Amino acid sequence: MKPTVISNEYLALQTSIANKQLDWTNILVKTTVVEKQPIQHKQVPIIAQVNVNVDLKHYQEWMIELSDLLVENDENLRNDINKIKELLNEDIVERWASEVLAFNQFYFQSFAEEEKLPEWLPYFIAEHGLRPFLRVVSKAYSEDFPNQDTKGICPCCGEPIRLAVLEEKGKKMIICPRCEAKWGQMRLHCSNCGNDNHEKLTYFNVENDKSSKLEVCGQCNGYIKIIDTRKLFKKQSAFLLDVISIHLDFIAQENDFGTKKEDEIKS
Repeated sequence: MKPTVISNEYLALQTSIANKQLDWTNILVKTTVVEKQPIQHKQVPIIAQVNVNVDLKHYQEWMIELSDLLVENDENLRNDINKIKELLNEDIVERWASEVLAFNQFYFQSFAEEEKLPEWLPYFIAEHGLRPFLRVVSKAYSEDFPNQDTKGICPCCGEPIRLAVLEEKGKKMIICPRCEAKWGQMRLHCSNCGNDNHEKLTYFNVENDKSSKLEVCGQCNGYIKIIDTRKLFKKQSAFLLDVISIHLDFIAQENDFGTKKEDEIKS
């Protein structure tokens, strides 16, 4: 298997977005975003069980800032971005925050279709503008993640699990590129179905890439990207690790990993 390398321009844009999100996250005061309370349901992501207070003024400012960054990267987006900025009144900003928290991508697809915008653009802006709030919630509830049992999805925000890192002494940690939740897991364990039969776990290495590999489960056909951060020269956020390992997603999809087995679908 050979890696697919992303362009320097794409990586630079994603790095700029990551840096902005870090700055925005640092602005937020934890107690103003979420008031910590006991989690009642172990099978439900925490975001769906708590009140997330989204400062709509900040949210709107960050979406506009992100929009301007996209235009700087691609002038062809200017007209679409200008239209979105005109549409971002108080009602739309509040609705976008609510729909992102609800993971309602269908709403954004319909919005894009009605406003004749690129299908990906409204959701991309709304999602990335809200991630700083999700990351504050993630930090507030980090001690609760080991007690959650949201098989296959992030215990905090509900994002499908797809990324793990190996840290000191080879400790395996699952990380979420969306909310940056992080929690430990047994080394030989499928994050998607819970299978811990090591004979059903297969690993695929990538040519000229000694720091990452794919773990595929023979029981559910799910996969996860594993990056050995001890072999990286620079510490990266979960978001950027997900970006630079996108070639592993392509390889997995080309080999039909990540799709449920027929017997599992029937059950």
